[in-house]
Amino acid sequence: PLLVMLTYPERAEATRPALQIASPAPADGRIKLALVGAGGFAQGMHLPNLQKLKDSYDLRTIVSRTGLSARSAAERFGAPNAATDFKTVLDDPDIDLVLIATRHDLHAGMTLDALRAGKHVFVEKPLAMNEDELAEIEAFYRDNPNGPVLMTGFNRRFSPAVVAAKKVLANRTSPMIVNYRMNAGYIPADHWVHGPQGGGRNIGEGCHIYDLFNALTGSTPVEVNAMSIVPESKYWLRNDNFNATVRYADGSVCTLTYTAMGSKSYAKERADIFVDGKVLTLDDYKQLTVAGGSGGWKGTTMQKGQQEELAALAETLRKGAAWPISLEDQIFATRISFEVEKQIAL
Repeated sequence: PLLVMLTYPERAEATRPALQIASPAPADGRIKLALVGAGGFAQGMHLPNLQKLKDSYDLRTIVSRTGLSARSAAERFGAPNAATDFKTVLDDPDIDLVLIATRHDLHAGMTLDALRAGKHVFVEKPLAMNEDELAEIEAFYRDNPNGPVLMTGFNRRFSPAVVAAKKVLANRTSPMIVNYRMNAGYIPADHWVHGPQGGGRNIGEGCHIYDLFNALTGSTPVEVNAMSIVPESKYWLRNDNFNATVRYADGSVCTLTYTAMGSKSYAKERADIFVDGKVLTLDDYKQLTVAGGSGGWKGTTMQKGQQEELAALAETLRKGAAWPISLEDQIFATRISFEVEKQIAL
C-alpha cells in the first residue's frame, strides 16, 4: 500500500510513564535530582560533574525528548528512571531539584512550572528570553518570597580564576574598568542558536558575562549602552558582533566585546581589570595574573566553574546557606541582555 492510516481510541488524557531501569538506591540524605534535557552539553558537562559530586547529589531521573536518548543517558550515568514527559518530574514527590538543560526557549516556562511544583531549580542560561518571561519569574518570588531556590547556570563567577580575582578586589578603594573580549567563533545564521529557540548569542551567551560583571563589581547596574556592526550581508549578524558597556552604581565601567569575526585558533576569552593601580588579566580561564600587586592563579586546564557552581548549590540546599547567586543578580544579568539586544537590533 502507498498509505496506511492508524487510528486510536479516544482517551481522556495521554500519559507517558517513566521507564524504571533499576531499583532505586537509598538517597542517604543527598539532593534528589532530575535532569531535563539530555543533550550534548548536559552529557558532556553536567552529568559527569554530578558523578564527581555523588556525595551531594542523587541523580534519580533523566528526561529527554525521545525515550531512546533518555534511557541511554540514564543507563550511562546510573539514573534509575528515564522519561519523556516533564510532568513526570513535577509530580514526583521525591525530586528535590530540577536541572533544566533544554533549548533556550523552554527555560522560563519549565522553570516556573518546577518552582510552582515546589522544586528547587538549576536552569542553564538564559533564564528567560524576553521581558514577559522574566516578569513572571519576578512575580512568582514577589508572591512567594520564601519559595524554592533558583539558580541560573552563570558558571564563570565560580571559576577558580574569578574567585582569585575577587580576593584581590575585595578591599579595592576605587571603581574598576573591566574590558572583556569574547572571541566567540562563527556560527551559521541558520543555526538554532540564532532562531526563536535560541534567541541569539547576546541573550544566549552574553548574559554569562553580564553576570560576571555583577559578581566582580558587587554593585548594581545603572546604565547600559551597546553598539553593533552594520553588516552588508546576512553572513555576519549584529547580535554576535557588538560592544556593550555597563555602568555600575559604584562608578565602575565594564565593557564586553563580543564577536564572531575572529579566528577560532585564537583564545576565546580574556579580561583586563584596571583598579587601584593594578591590572588583573584573566586569560581564557587558565590563569589570572596581577600586575602591580600580589595574588593570581594558574591551572593546568581551562576551568570555567561548572563543577564549582553545582558544589555551591549543594551547599545552599543541604546547609541552608545563602543562594549561590542572588535573585537580583540573576535578574540584572538577564535584563542587561534584553537592553543590549534592544539597542543592537536598531
